[in-house]
Formats: sequence, structure tokens, C-alpha cells
Amino acid sequence: MPTTKNRSSGLNTEITRRDFLGGVLIGAGAALLSAPAPLFAAKNRSQGVFSDPWTGYGGVGDYAHSNGNTASVRQAAHLIRDGHGPALAGTAEDTGEIFDMVVIGGGFAGHAAAFQFHKKYGADGRCLILDNHPIFGGEAKQNEFDVDGYRLYGPQGSNGFILPTGHDGLSDEIWQATGMPTEFEFAQPAIGSSDVEAALDSFETMYWGERRFDTGYFFKDSGWVRNPWRNKLKNTPWPENFRKDMIRAYEQRQKYYAGDDFDRWLDSMSYKDLLEKEMGLDPGVAKFVDPILAISSYGLSSDVISAYAAYLLAMPGTTAYGSFDVLDQSQAVSLSFPGGNAGYLRHIVRHLIPDAIEGGRSSEETLNNAVNFSALDRPGNPVSERLEATVIEVCHEGPADSADYVRVSYYRDGEVRSVRAKAAVLSIGGWVARHIVSDMAEEIASAYEDFHHGPVLVVNVALRNWKFLDRLGISSARWFEGFGTFCSIRRPMITGNSQQPFDPDKPTVMTFYVPFNYPGHGIKEQGALARNELLSKSYRQYETEIRQQMTRMFGAAGFDDQRDIAGIILNRWGHAYIAPQPGFYFGKDGQPAPKDVVKKGFGRIHFGHSELGARMNYRNAISEGGRAADQAMSVLG
Repeated sequence: MPTTKNRSSGLNTEITRRDFLGGVLIGAGAALLSAPAPLFAAKNRSQGVFSDPWTGYGGVGDYAHSNGNTASVRQAAHLIRDGHGPALAGTAEDTGEIFDMVVIGGGFAGHAAAFQFHKKYGADGRCLILDNHPIFGGEAKQNEFDVDGYRLYGPQGSNGFILPTGHDGLSDEIWQATGMPTEFEFAQPAIGSSDVEAALDSFETMYWGERRFDTGYFFKDSGWVRNPWRNKLKNTPWPENFRKDMIRAYEQRQKYYAGDDFDRWLDSMSYKDLLEKEMGLDPGVAKFVDPILAISSYGLSSDVISAYAAYLLAMPGTTAYGSFDVLDQSQAVSLSFPGGNAGYLRHIVRHLIPDAIEGGRSSEETLNNAVNFSALDRPGNPVSERLEATVIEVCHEGPADSADYVRVSYYRDGEVRSVRAKAAVLSIGGWVARHIVSDMAEEIASAYEDFHHGPVLVVNVALRNWKFLDRLGISSARWFEGFGTFCSIRRPMITGNSQQPFDPDKPTVMTFYVPFNYPGHGIKEQGALARNELLSKSYRQYETEIRQQMTRMFGAAGFDDQRDIAGIILNRWGHAYIAPQPGFYFGKDGQPAPKDVVKKGFGRIHFGHSELGARMNYRNAISEGGRAADQAMSVLG
């Protein structure tokens, strides 16, 4: 078997296909392989997939082998990060395939790029999507459980959508073209069962919709406070001065800058500085909002995130400065398919590859039927999707300004292969793109140095009942010590025969969004520390912490973890969010914003992912993926 030295990475080591495969199969490492069996998996191995001691239980259905970044995906990515891609690419076998466009990344951005291509060329074009996961979706995937006769769903990551507004361009166009429904029904409480108000998605109650639904704050020493904002936080154990500062942060509309360029002013400082130096608020306010900021969009703490980023979320202290993203849609209702935005993405895949999902083309069948994996990569497809294909190198065949083709090398099924493309769109995060484009233009490589990312852990806990929440009168919770910071249940969408109940006596899914905050460190250090915490624990360790935290909070209300928990799935996302530092939006010292430099692309290679919209959500992903495809297609004629 041939080997090559990876001189370009500065590593004086040799790596072969066998080394790469071995690294993938090692998963989380030998230390975790001896970990004790998780409590749920040990008792219920017949109830779904249990991959390895790090990835843990994956549930049932088509997504059971792809819960977040699994051990194999993580290890493959780290081998690329460590510089082994070019050496492996040197051993690639050319498949002989030539595509008009190759898209790297199978999330919203990648499928939006493919949508634009297919719209222009139809059956006359050939587009290939390469994705490193066992199933398409990126973070728009779902977890599935079978509990007491019900199929239950939870979002792995991307969750919550709004109906088309007429202002979202390509997102609205794709919605209509793919046959997405425009009317939805949600399960009603069983008669006489509960009057608890629950949101229609999994995290609206963490901030934006908190006052519209029944939520509780849990304090370690004093217990629960239900709907604390309805009496101005008076029932909380917080000191009066702090309560006043919290109310001022959330409700005050005073401006602290009168210039017309308030957006650039906000982008010149951290969010923490806005709260404390400009508004004079207690440092506890920043501590309170840090987890919200992290798990809603940016991954890290307020002391390293641009105040303009907080403004785009309508975070406390920013609402005086005008109309913007969240507030523009303050009258809109955030909705969720049973599996989060996996439902939206499945509609796009079915539009591009009609046989991708078994059965007819109704929305109900698109949401509920099995994926026809054999249809995804047929030779005659105008758009094909090749899964479990980890791209290890992308480069022009010759100088970027005169090359006719881009060569894309990827690892799949124990082999390294390559294809050629007239154009390539990288709809993956910058943390990968910067390592696999071997001839990247210097200005883009330099701009990528200013891209930082934060992680998140999304946990779906299948419950046999939620009577303990009903007794407390809440559907979501926040707390301030222990594991995590927020969890919720939701009122499920009705999707035909697969309907989930909304009854305290029957099963449901509780979703945890878990941040990893390290304020006081620089932005690069925060990201590294947070990812280390996310990745360093086994499934069993997380399972134990989740059970203990739920018992601590809900035990007095009748919760019993051994009786009431039917399954726990972890979804680890090491680079879930772009973490935009001051200057990321409008640049610093007269230099252009880093995201704008990357958007230019070079030669036949272009970049399109939601982080280039500086806030990672499905609408930005669609917009940026479509833009990059338009740029790439300009060289095709």
C-alpha cells in the first residue's frame, strides 16, 4: 500500500489508508472502551442502536447511527485537522467521474446550493453532494424513540422555523418549490389532563417566548419559582438591586449612542461591555444571559461576543436600537416539526432526488417514511448525494485563475477516491474548509484565522410520562447550578398516524440545550476549553449527570429516573456556532470583515455556510449556500 509524507503540514510522519481507518474505528479512544455500560443501554439494548461508549445510544430509525458528531466522524475530522489530508489525497483513486458542481456538506447550505444548481440546469446538469455523516442533514437531523407504543422525536440541533415572510428570498422560494405545508396543527391537551402552556418548538421558552409559556426557575437552596417574570422577579431569592438591574436590562429602551452608525458602534465592543460599561448593570446580568447567548446562537460567553451579535438576537440591552432579525418577526410563531428542522430538509432532499424517501410525495410521507438510501447516488441523478464521504482535500488542477477543474478527494468505505468538478462549493464550516482547501488564496486563509466557534450539547430524554412537570405547572425550566441550564417539552405537531401525545400520563421528549461557558478567557481559549469539556466525557458520565440533575430538580414532584426515563440520546456538536468577536461584522482598523473576504471565493472554489451570515440558522444557511452556488455557476456558462 503506497504511503506519502505529509510535508505540506509540517508533520514528518507517514499515514496510510489503514492508519486513517484505524483512527476512525478507535472512536473515542481506548480509555473509554472500558467504561461501564450506560444504564439505559445495559437494560434496553433491543430498543435501539448503541454505537460505542462515547457516542452512546442513538435511538431507532434512519438517524440512529448519526446522533451528532459520532466517534467515527469526530476522529476522521481530527485526522484532517492534524494535517493528514494532502498525504492521503496523494493515494486517491480517480473514479473517472466529472461533475459540473461538487458541493461539500449535506446540511441546509449544501442543499440550497444544489437547489440553485438544479433550478438552472435541471436534468442537463450533474451535481454531487458529499457528506461525512451516515445520513443527510448536518445539524438538521432528528432523534427517534419507540416508547410504550408511541414513536417519539426530538431535534438533534437545528430547530424552530417560521412561516414564509416574503422577505427571506431563497428560503421562501425553496419552501414553495419543495411543497412545504403552510398550515399546521398541534396536539391539544387531553380533556381534563393539563392546563400547562407549552411552546411549539424546543427552545423558544429559554428567552424570546419565556413570558408566553409556563416556565420555572430552579434555585438550589429555595426550589422552584413558577413564571418568575409575571411579578417582576419578586419571588426569586435574588437581591432587590439585582432584580432591578435584570428588569432594566430586559425592559429598558434607553439608547446609549445617538449616531446613525449604531451597528458599527455595537460591533466595536463585546456584549458584556455594553451591559456593564455602557449601561452600568450588575455583572450578574451578563452571567445570567451567558448561557442563553451560548445555546441560542453563538456558543461562547458575552465577554468575547460582539454586542452587534447580541442585537441580532434581541438580547437584553439591545432592543432600543431599532428593528432587526428577531423583533422583525416578533409576531410570528416559532414552529417545529417532530424532529426539528430535519422535516424541512427532508422536503428539500425529496425535491432534488424524488425517490430519496419511500412512498408518495405528500408532506406526511416525506416526514414519516424511511429514507431510500439506494436512490441517493444513482449514476443518472441530476443531483446525487454520497454519504459517509469525508472530504480530505479540495484543490484546483493548476493555478486557480486558469484551472478548468477542481479535484475533490474523499475517504469512504476504507478507500480514498477523487472526482473532478468544474466548480466546487464548500457548504461546511470554516473549521473544516481551512484544512481541506490545499491551494486556498492567502487572503481567505488569513480571514479564516478570525473565525471562532463554540460547541453545544443537545440531549433528548424520552420520558414515559411528564406528570412531575404538570404538578409543578411548567413546561420548561432554567437553573443556575449543576449540569446544563435549560430544558423543555413542547406541544407536538400533528403529522398523521405518527402523532405524539400531549398528555402528562403519556410519553414525551424533554430536550436539553447544554452550553459550556468559560468567561474570563480569550475567544480562542474559550472555544478550546468548551470543546474539551464537551468531548472529554463518555456517554455514561453524561447519562449519570443528567439523571442526577433531573432527580435534584424534579424528585420532590414525583420524578423517578429509573421508572420515568425511557432513553437518553446525546448530540455533540463541537463547532455548532460561529462566535463573532467585535469587528466580525464590519471589520476593524479599516480592514474588511473576515466573513466578507471569505465570501469572495477564488477561482472555481466558493464558500457558502450559515456562519458567513454571522449567525447560524437555517435561513442564513440557505441564503449563503445559494449565494455560493450562484458564484460557482458563473464559471460554468
